[in-house]
Amino acid sequence: MSAERPFAEFDKPLSSDAASSYTMPACYYTDPSVYELEKQTIFARNWHYIGHLSHVQNAGDYLTLQIADENVFVMRGEDGELRGFYNVCRHRAHRLLEGAGNCRTIVCPYHAWSYHSDGRFKHARFASDMRSFDPGEFCLPQVQVDSLHGMLFVNMDLDARPIADNAPGLADDLAGLVPGLGALRPVEAFAFDSPQSADWKANWKVVVDNYVECYHCSKAHPALADLMVMKSYEHEVRGTWARQVSRASRASNSAYPFGDDDDVQIAAYWYLFPTTSIWLVPGKANLFVLAMMPSGHESTVFRGHRYALGAAADEARIVYLNETLGPEDQRLCESVQQGLKSRSYNQGRFMVDAERSGTAEHGVHQFHRLVLAALA
Repeated sequence: MSAERPFAEFDKPLSSDAASSYTMPACYYTDPSVYELEKQTIFARNWHYIGHLSHVQNAGDYLTLQIADENVFVMRGEDGELRGFYNVCRHRAHRLLEGAGNCRTIVCPYHAWSYHSDGRFKHARFASDMRSFDPGEFCLPQVQVDSLHGMLFVNMDLDARPIADNAPGLADDLAGLVPGLGALRPVEAFAFDSPQSADWKANWKVVVDNYVECYHCSKAHPALADLMVMKSYEHEVRGTWARQVSRASRASNSAYPFGDDDDVQIAAYWYLFPTTSIWLVPGKANLFVLAMMPSGHESTVFRGHRYALGAAADEARIVYLNETLGPEDQRLCESVQQGLKSRSYNQGRFMVDAERSGTAEHGVHQFHRLVLAALA
């Protein structure tokens, strides 16, 4: 694949019908030039999860997020407004803020240029001595901020549609399936990393491919398949988002124990293009909201939060997710990334049944079509 022609020819078509369609060519997962294009056409133009409204309740509260090569932050202003900005000093491009916290004045750690909480330039040494210095020229450029049931999202495209218009029906679907949704709050950061690695050595699309199908669950996740009643598994795709749900689960299973009277008796997994995963698993009231974010063209990180009604956690559930399910998926994705580099492989097929059941791959087909539409 060349810089002049960033798209490889498809040996076999990716058609509108999953049953007759082939997957994207392997080079879309391995070629750095594709990732460079995705930075502009996908990551800079879509909504990404950053945190919750409870993280930024007070003036000066802020959250940061790395989106491919860009870093952004949201901050509650002194006027009570929530705004988003590029996390880059207007002087010499040093990063302004790290992680999360509170500050009434944004001060660059490099040369101490400062900004008001609404992004306006505030002060720089010698600025008053410079006749041609215009403070209005050095305000922080903004990014969009939106929320979904209190979950906060950012978008670098100032012309992008709100989440409600971009993903119609998602808010209602969440409300219909998540017990106590309005009362859930993030209680801790949750990275979904294995103990061995913070970075999954796989292209972000390999990770999303794996997340948006359960065709692999019975073979690759035996404890998860024992937890969920796979005959009750459903998978719906709706434009820019999709949802998988197991309508029934087993309290007695090989993954982790939970009670028949616990708040959540189903398992559900939502996906919002391109990077957001939202999942609900059996046990006490919960929600996990994670960004599947590229850290390079062949590496991906998970960053997000565990939501609950209180501080208490289902420890066995957390141990299973972190020490069994996460590492299982990491091994799968990293093996696929290596296989995509083989001269023997270019494209595969989406495996679907006539009913588009929960264990079919029409969700991956939807994702591939969204990627190609954005790249085009």
